[in-house]
Amino acid sequence: MLLCRWLVYFVIYSFLGWVYETIVCTVKWKRWENRGFLYGPVCPIYGIGAVGSMIVTEHMAYAGVTYTWWEVFFFSMLASAILEFTTHWVLEKLFHAKWWDYSYMPLNIQGRICLPFTIAFGLAGLLIVYVINPFVYRITAWIDPFGYELIGLISMMIIGMDIALTASALAHFNVYISDAQEAWNRHMEQVVDSMEERSAQMKLRVAEEKERFSREFISARVTSMTPMAKNAVGRIVAYAHPNGNFRFGRTRILEFLKDHKPEIRIVRDRSKSDEQ
Repeated sequence: MLLCRWLVYFVIYSFLGWVYETIVCTVKWKRWENRGFLYGPVCPIYGIGAVGSMIVTEHMAYAGVTYTWWEVFFFSMLASAILEFTTHWVLEKLFHAKWWDYSYMPLNIQGRICLPFTIAFGLAGLLIVYVINPFVYRITAWIDPFGYELIGLISMMIIGMDIALTASALAHFNVYISDAQEAWNRHMEQVVDSMEERSAQMKLRVAEEKERFSREFISARVTSMTPMAKNAVGRIVAYAHPNGNFRFGRTRILEFLKDHKPEIRIVRDRSKSDEQ
């Protein structure tokens, strides 16, 4: 029952996080913004952070340990920085995409975390511990053990399906990137074989070919994406773009793919060079 209880709290806070993100971004960019990572109205990172704070404070209360507001503030800052950095790194390794990027913010670390937002999450920790947590405890006080198990199991089933659908759609996108890398390398082998080996000329030709080939190849790939894949990738694009004006399309997708440019791996046929 305890696990189901935490799962219910996780869903509540994930939904509240989605509401917060969506309202802020909709007001900021003056158009509707669905800021959820998954298809459903949830931002899991908020649920993880909030439930973590509830578990810690409950255990401290049971142990008779007291804490001050500034201890809550600094612990929230530290915990949020670790959670945000780790989540960003894991998602980037799994899906080769960035859900947020703080590179434009001062005092950032690899664009994954930054001091201004870390301070903001510290303040949010105070709000959660002293205001929101007590409120959530009150509104869920009526739920009995069976109710927690039923709601928890239903929530786990829905979120599990949502994660599976999102992961499947993004897996197709990874295939597109891999195909682009292979096609680019084969194409550049032919280009290099067809021109003189002058350093300046080679760099210029490579840059021109990369731009032209990328646009044509990615345009064709984006056109062939399934609606589900377009939906999933579109959410990532909108989520990661700092200005919020990024729209998923055949041309604008190139900006999003700048961090996924194929590696130049030109392997020339040495036998040709020897014959010449």
